Order: sequence, then C-alpha cells, then structure tokens
Amino acid sequence: MYRITVAEAERDFANLVNRVYSEGIPVELERGDEVIAHLTPAVPRSRLKVGDLNAFLEGLPKLREDAGAFLEDVRGIRREFPSEANPWA
Repeated sequence: MYRITVAEAERDFANLVNRVYSEGIPVELERGDEVIAHLTPAVPRSRLKVGDLNAFLEGLPKLREDAGAFLEDVRGIRREFPSEANPWA
C-alpha cells in the first residue's frame, strides 16, 4: 500500500485522488509515524493492466486432453442459450 504524509497529500490532493481512482491504488495517510486515514477507490478494480494481459493469459493452464470435453461443453451451452440477434446488423 502506498503511504504518504497528510502534508504531502494536501499539496496535490486532486492528483492523489485521480491516481487512487485511475490506478486503483489505496493510500495510507500518516501523521508522524501513525496511519490516520486510508484513501481507497470506491469500486475495487483489477490490478491487471492491459499491457500485462498477454503474459497473464500465457500463464493460465492449458487444456490439453480436456480440450475436446471443453469444446462440447461450450457447444452445449450455445445450443441451450442461443445468442441474441445483433440489433445493429
């Protein structure tokens, strides 16, 4: 967790709030050696950045021998829940 003093937060509070929102980082505000408040995003966001998505996907387990069964499961779901027509087409 990112920690700054209350005085530092006061100097550029708007920028701090923007970082908390856009980066999804929580911030601890301290006075002296004591944390006196937390500034956190209102809605939790994923820490995964778009640039890291490929590496994340590469790290997922491979289907291997389960690929056929997975394909049949997906086909069954598609039969049971057909997609809606595209209203924009």
